[in-house]
Amino acid sequence: MAEEDTYRRAYDVTMTYPSTRSERHHLLTSEEVHRKRPKGSDIPSKDYDSLDYDNCYNVPYKKALRTFSKKTYLHMEVMRWVLVGFIGVFTGLVALFIDVCVRYLFKLKFSLFDKVYHATVEDGNVISAFLLLLGVNVLFAIIASAFIVIEPVAAGSGIPEIKCYLNGIKVPHVTRLTTLVSKAVGVLFSVAGGFFVGKEGPMIHSGAIVGAGLPQFRSMFFKFINLPYHFFRSDREKRDFVSSGAAAGVAAAFGAPIGGVLFSLEEGSSFWNQSLTWRTLFCSFCSTFTLNLFLSPVKGLQFGLLGTPSLVDFGVFQQSERQLWKAYHLIVFIIMGAVGGLLGALFNSINTQITIYRLKYLIRSRRVWRMAEAVLIIMCTTAAVSIAVTVLGTCVPFRNDDDDPSGGDHIYSPGDTSFRNETIDYFCPDHGDTKNVLYYNDLATILFNPQETAIKQLFHQNGAFTLPTLWIVFLVYFILACWTYGAGIPSGLFIPCLVIGATYGRFVATALTVLEKQFPILHFLTNLYPGTYALIGAASFLGGVVRMTISLTVILIESTNEIDYGLPIMLTLMVAKWVGDIFNHGLYDIHVELNKTPLLGWESPHRMEKLTAEDVMNPDLKYLYPITRVGSIVSQLRTTAHSAFLIVTPVSLDKVHQKPQTMAHHTPQLYSRREPREHALSIDSDVEDANPSPVTDDSDPEAFSNPFSLSINHNHPVPSSAVASPPGVGGHHHGDQYTHARAYPTIAEVEEEVDGGGAGGGDLVNSLTVTLPLPEHSRGQGIQPSQRRKDEQRVLVFHGIILRSQLVTLLQNKIFFSEGEGSQTQPDIDHRMLSEKYPRYPSVFDVSVSEDDKRMLMDLSVFMNPSPYTISYQARLPQVFNLFRTMGLRHLPIMQDSGIVRLTLCYL
Repeated sequence: MAEEDTYRRAYDVTMTYPSTRSERHHLLTSEEVHRKRPKGSDIPSKDYDSLDYDNCYNVPYKKALRTFSKKTYLHMEVMRWVLVGFIGVFTGLVALFIDVCVRYLFKLKFSLFDKVYHATVEDGNVISAFLLLLGVNVLFAIIASAFIVIEPVAAGSGIPEIKCYLNGIKVPHVTRLTTLVSKAVGVLFSVAGGFFVGKEGPMIHSGAIVGAGLPQFRSMFFKFINLPYHFFRSDREKRDFVSSGAAAGVAAAFGAPIGGVLFSLEEGSSFWNQSLTWRTLFCSFCSTFTLNLFLSPVKGLQFGLLGTPSLVDFGVFQQSERQLWKAYHLIVFIIMGAVGGLLGALFNSINTQITIYRLKYLIRSRRVWRMAEAVLIIMCTTAAVSIAVTVLGTCVPFRNDDDDPSGGDHIYSPGDTSFRNETIDYFCPDHGDTKNVLYYNDLATILFNPQETAIKQLFHQNGAFTLPTLWIVFLVYFILACWTYGAGIPSGLFIPCLVIGATYGRFVATALTVLEKQFPILHFLTNLYPGTYALIGAASFLGGVVRMTISLTVILIESTNEIDYGLPIMLTLMVAKWVGDIFNHGLYDIHVELNKTPLLGWESPHRMEKLTAEDVMNPDLKYLYPITRVGSIVSQLRTTAHSAFLIVTPVSLDKVHQKPQTMAHHTPQLYSRREPREHALSIDSDVEDANPSPVTDDSDPEAFSNPFSLSINHNHPVPSSAVASPPGVGGHHHGDQYTHARAYPTIAEVEEEVDGGGAGGGDLVNSLTVTLPLPEHSRGQGIQPSQRRKDEQRVLVFHGIILRSQLVTLLQNKIFFSEGEGSQTQPDIDHRMLSEKYPRYPSVFDVSVSEDDKRMLMDLSVFMNPSPYTISYQARLPQVFNLFRTMGLRHLPIMQDSGIVRLTLCYL
């Protein structure tokens, strides 16, 4: 048995069918097409688990479903809409908290710096001001990284982890309350501390955590919060709420509710439906509205006036006398997209090498080294910015139309005083040749302002920044942002990439303007709104890094409020993605690979139709019998890490072939309804069950000659020779309306049919060894013919699957019975109690099991899932992949013909 993380991808397939063992091994281990995958195989990996998206239709669950009426389902649907609305509201409030606190901390830091600067600038000794700035930044960095020491999964943007979660991977601690606090509070000090990071990426993770926790109506951290509302306490329901929360985070960050839905659809969940689309859109709108309602007064607007829909304000792209773009500009946009893809691939490649080194030597060591790295990064960032502003900054004069009616080279946004209020004049003279001329430091205006303000200036201030300044900003941001992402602080990637890309685009626009003066024929390239180049540059670089297309297009369109930019942005993003994919994957996918998270791709590897399920199976089959001794169950749980176990019974292959007509029942039906016709209703109690299944009678002679239909009296005590399958398998289970149509062979019968009576009696698990057929490529290799013939005659009949969490819960509640009594004495447990500890089920080592308890028996057939998804061992690998990926399965039994499970035919 294996989890999704044991799936071994085969990347190279020859044109002929792999018929030998060595050839199949070569196909499964080939590295020929691994050139896109990041190196570093010796990176320490984590243990991951999968989520249970498939319902377990055992007896307690069926009994719970019979209590549901139409009103229950209607109530659940209404509550889903109510909850996604509250998820959007709470996500908007989290965004409000982050934005307000970042503004306050940023203003506090630079107000202190400004006071010291102006007090020392006349003396020419401003080093004390920069030392103060360095001290504040280091303090903020220590605080931000301290939260990562508390909760390591809060580092980074969280988007790779949420992407894995929505695709069925249970990343440890990714949706806990402590992670939300660490992420939301830590990002305050990351952004305010001067790191080249954004707060928009962590908003997506924060929204996903809100979506995961709010519908549970209880808290594992605050034990007193535990409301008796259990309808949405399952992985399937939580997955949908997490999708809505992630979309709400995007909507709050960029004011793009539709883009948020597309982000969850494109980058997040693999399991989508129409109703989820509507609920997610509603959640996104609630998030945007909440943030807009409460953030507008913070920015000086009257309460109720909705003027600030997001954390990022791209400003208004005014057409005025120039159009936003013309058709022939698409050629330039395509070229910019290709260059953006190259730059994005370079960014990803450098960050990959940094991350590999970080995973090898920092994360493996003490967590204090991650804090030390964060302090080192902020010290280098502060030093680089301070030196650049002091030495390389250009003092640029600015005037308005009234001061210079003739128009000059430095006239920016006539009549717009917001730009003057946002400029930084450090190290520039107070006045120029006349008292009407003021100066600002263009490099300090970008590096000392919040990144959102810098993006807005790069988009709309034409000629405000010189070419050397733009080149310096590009290099400083590119290097430091590449180093920072993945460090031990909460950090977003979107905003730094937008700054880098906008700088690149503004550099192109400014360079074309300069060239136009020398070559007037280039006027057609500058005859557009200058901010268009900055926007296209931002889109090209961000697309080259993250490789997103549809959702990023809509996000940028909604953020700019200009639908006319739809085609240029989408064309640019597509070209950037195509060019970048030549060299490596998107940065989020790279980090998923580096963390060795077992995330399956969207499609099966190329040419995998040459392989079958038998070629990629895990041969380590772990199984239990329908009735097993408690000590054997505890031993299995403590010596394996599997999350589920097969429920099987051994039979003789020769006995099976005696009656080929019985093979139609290759998966034995364990239960049939035995109740009066007036009570034989369907789940919704509206349709009668007109054809109840027959029940095998003890007097039927065929029942004892067919190993698939042995039937034993349910009320007799269990003899020691029938531990694996005693009389009373199932039976009337404390009012349960199900009874077994077929039972299982006792030990004596199994010994007679399989070993010819050669094995001794006793506990089946401990004394009866069932050796199963070997795979074809193993036959004839050092195995005696007599032993091989014996092995090929023994098979297991598959009945269902039981989860580890269910077994531990049964042990904890002592759901077992004495060997000298029938299974009707086994205590009952309902579905609600069986899943009471979700999602943090206890460990088997936390359950106290005495020696007397270990001698008890447990009837597992009542609690197993008798109808899991299965597939034939002859199925081609793309078929297996599609079933496993599309249905979101955690376990996939590989079956032989007629429902027989072989040792190597177990789980994918």
